[in-house]
Amino acid sequence: MTVTRNAKEISRRNASRNSPPGRYRRQRYLLSIGIAAATLTSQVYADQQSVIEEVTVTAQKRQQSLQDVSVAVSAFSGDAIEKMGFEEGLDITEQVPNMNFFAIFGEASSPSVSLRGISLVNFSDSWESPVSIYVDDVYRGNPAGSAIQLFDLQRVEVLRGPQGTLYGRNTTGGLVHYVSRRPTEDFEARASASLGSYSERILEGAVSGPLSDGVRGRLAVKSTQNDGWQTNAVTGDKLNDTDNFGYRAQLDFDLGDSGGLLLNMHGSSADQQSVGFAHMGYLEEPVAGAATCSIARIQAGRCTSASFGMTGAEAVNGHFDPEHVASGAAGGLGTSIDTAGSSATLTWDFDNFSLTSITAYEELDKFLQDDGDGTQVVYFDEQYSVDAEQYTQELRLNGDTEKSNWVTGFYYYKDDRGLVTESPTTADWDKLGLWHHERVALNTESWALFGQLEYDLSPELTLVSGLRYTAEKRDFAQKSFSIFYGENGLALDVTDDLSEDATTGRLGLDWRPNDHTLAYANVSTGFKSGGFSGSYNASLAATRPVQSEDITNYEVGLKTTLAGRYRLNAAAFNYTIKGYQAQVFMTVADGSVITNAGDVTGTGAEIELTAPVTDNFELIAGAGYLTTEFDSNQIFHVAGDNYTLDGNELPSAPKFTYNLMARYYQSLGDRGELVFQGDYSWQAEHFLQIENDPYSLQDSYGLANASVGWHSPSDRYSVEGFVRNLTNEEYFTYQNTLGADWGYGVWGQPRTAGVRMNWKI
Repeated sequence: MTVTRNAKEISRRNASRNSPPGRYRRQRYLLSIGIAAATLTSQVYADQQSVIEEVTVTAQKRQQSLQDVSVAVSAFSGDAIEKMGFEEGLDITEQVPNMNFFAIFGEASSPSVSLRGISLVNFSDSWESPVSIYVDDVYRGNPAGSAIQLFDLQRVEVLRGPQGTLYGRNTTGGLVHYVSRRPTEDFEARASASLGSYSERILEGAVSGPLSDGVRGRLAVKSTQNDGWQTNAVTGDKLNDTDNFGYRAQLDFDLGDSGGLLLNMHGSSADQQSVGFAHMGYLEEPVAGAATCSIARIQAGRCTSASFGMTGAEAVNGHFDPEHVASGAAGGLGTSIDTAGSSATLTWDFDNFSLTSITAYEELDKFLQDDGDGTQVVYFDEQYSVDAEQYTQELRLNGDTEKSNWVTGFYYYKDDRGLVTESPTTADWDKLGLWHHERVALNTESWALFGQLEYDLSPELTLVSGLRYTAEKRDFAQKSFSIFYGENGLALDVTDDLSEDATTGRLGLDWRPNDHTLAYANVSTGFKSGGFSGSYNASLAATRPVQSEDITNYEVGLKTTLAGRYRLNAAAFNYTIKGYQAQVFMTVADGSVITNAGDVTGTGAEIELTAPVTDNFELIAGAGYLTTEFDSNQIFHVAGDNYTLDGNELPSAPKFTYNLMARYYQSLGDRGELVFQGDYSWQAEHFLQIENDPYSLQDSYGLANASVGWHSPSDRYSVEGFVRNLTNEEYFTYQNTLGADWGYGVWGQPRTAGVRMNWKI
């Protein structure tokens, strides 16, 4: 900018000179200086706002470039997440091939991630997901509440496929690792404020810097509040409102010249109304034996059921859309979640290796209410509570030689959970002839030994081999009492235990023909431990243990950079899961059963492209292909119908998905820069339930988002306006059949808009 001002001043002086040839030469020279300066300024701004960058990841428990890791991994830096306008770490779902996210009771309460069609087919808090969540190298056995803590991030890594060696803990589908920003050597501070639809207010801030010689600190907080995007058509009250607060405090100590200690204290609280369910009647008339409605009419809420004997319009007071649902549940649909945790990460460098110790403790207190029937009738409202404590310890050694890199370690996990389920919660349960009250204690203890070696067979070829041994024990106890439709009460008092072990690993070959290309092929295995159901065990059979599920995955991949700037990553895979664990909800009276439902095969491919088309325009694109199929001889009697899982596809596993993001930068010279962004993600039709019943078939749909932002020349300040779900697409993220002629769905979020302001030094 100084160069430009000087050029204008020189040009003004030269314009008064009398020699035309000299004047023209000087003008051409000065014009070239001005163009160069403007181009340089524009490039600096574009570089400041670009989201295409070289990301360093720790997918293999050591720092590597994303392009040098022979694993199907997508990664986003914290700066890129902020620039793209993602408010939560889980927003990246729309930009990762073959990745889905859904939450049955709301994002804070029960976030569930699907990778390559593999997800937690179970709403009980007694289970762990096959797509594991890690935060700062710490496994979260129960992800409830984790979403509230996802802010001030350094990066997010998504590893697809089984990670049965270095991570191991139930990661048959993959994992998502959130890494927080660490304390800094220099002082820095940042803050943001956002105002949006439904009176949403988001405040976030962080401060970091040195505290004394060899000691650094960082404090980050985030508060999210809104009035809820749903209205209870029965009472007029708001549902799915949000009042969340999260914090994270870190202290980073130097221990001499070779060691370091990072202390991390964090927690969160949520106090909100649960998401409202959309009631679905399946019949044309409210009498038994009436004709079944078309799927379109059922999902539009225009049908009824003999169970409730009212029209769809009556069930929701004439409204049926994402913003209007119904609940007659006594006392409302409150949800509260409190979490707290701490970790200590010790690192020490020796001559030929390094030592890492990660000790962590997490606790969770959760209470949730929902209205399962989604009508003004008080019938199937329910509540769950969870009190959980988790302790983990990991010891790891990393080393390298001239031809190898290696890592080995020990992992310990202890998890104690107490669960209570009750339905209905009204005092009139005796008049309904329906009541279920259940208390479960579930204790888990597990340990593992693991190791991985990468050995260079030649300058171009590297052999990768890894192995993990896991041993686990679960203790289970349940006391429950149930009454269904005037039948004598059924009391259960059950204790049981389950012990398992497994050996999993990886064997692969990496080929690097040049500095810009990596091709790899590997076979990997994973293990998801068995266990016990902790919700709606209405029969003795439902309390029996479920055995482990095991996966074998074959994969080939390519990572390359074309023309020195276009990054292209692709992978193809085929997996087989033995003893797939799934929950099937029979009826309100019969409760649910979790079982090893059969074997599953999956085949697919993924491709990702990042393209800086010009200095001011860049594209990020991805696509996924996936087919899944059950091989099962089990038949389930669900809500009056017989279902076989044989030939079914996994839920939330669309055959095709694609995503596209475009960003354009318009320089305003010394007034800063404008950034225009549009993104779109699309997924083909897919089932939302493992039974593949027609009521759970979600049509294909796409979600579009757009934003425009202004950034100051130094990028110290910025203001951004945004719109999410631009076309106000209506879609379901979950569906469940509960009765012979009725069920419910969970709507996705409608269109929202807002403005965000950022400041940093």
